[in-house]
Amino acid sequence: MRNNWVFWVLAVVITLSASYYQRATGPTNPKSVQGAGYTLSCPRSMRTDIDPQQAKGDWERLGKTSILNVRIKGKEGFTIPAETPVLLYYKRARTHDEWEMVKGTVESQGRLRFTLPSQPPAGKLAYFLEIDNATLLKDDPVVARFRNNVPAWALIPHILFMYAVMLLSTFCGLLALRNDDRRKKYIYLTLAALFIGGFILGPMIQKFAFGAFWTGWPLGEDLTDTKTLIAACFWIIALLFSNKKTGRALAIIAAIALLVIYSIPHSASGSEFNYETGQVETER
Repeated sequence: MRNNWVFWVLAVVITLSASYYQRATGPTNPKSVQGAGYTLSCPRSMRTDIDPQQAKGDWERLGKTSILNVRIKGKEGFTIPAETPVLLYYKRARTHDEWEMVKGTVESQGRLRFTLPSQPPAGKLAYFLEIDNATLLKDDPVVARFRNNVPAWALIPHILFMYAVMLLSTFCGLLALRNDDRRKKYIYLTLAALFIGGFILGPMIQKFAFGAFWTGWPLGEDLTDTKTLIAACFWIIALLFSNKKTGRALAIIAAIALLVIYSIPHSASGSEFNYETGQVETER
């Protein structure tokens, strides 16, 4: 029990810091844009009711729509009149479509509300705004990816287990630094949490959101799935050699590798609907 509480505190701090960095830099995090005296928070993730089977057919005839809410904040006392003209220009991402325009409304909760045509799971729309005749983001449009709803009973345990993976991995690495023989126990716990969170619940989340259980290597190039597999390989090697002279070093390397992997933004190089083939592929 020598100073274990110090290691646990360090593990918690490292886990929360890595999680914050990953979330803040991820491609699904809203994009902040400065306007004339205000800041916009533009979503890069949207919900769709089009299921993957519908996406294989003539999904556009369904005529489904999705709501895009753009948050707008200004200095104290800032307001945007309800009659302010707000326009949004959009087109399917990575296509040669012409830009289309929709009018939005100014909501009392400090947001701009737009109704857009729903896209299939993993489909993407690029968009830019025009507020009170001022054009924003035209040279660098926001890209929003669509996903189906993920039930809380699957999403919450997945998140908790992936937090546990990082926490246990970091604690195990710190034990290895101290050459504590109990590290093998935490190698087992790390792998167990990674198996449940990354290889059972993770594919379930992917299936609910985008219609495919596994899109990483060797079936695809989805970075989120692939980095989970890489992390598992590091810890399996650490387990296999845990009783060897190199066991301590391998546990430290596995913990560092997982930390690096967790620092890669979540959903980077993720699933993307190809409008030409009608298939969900890896982001191009």
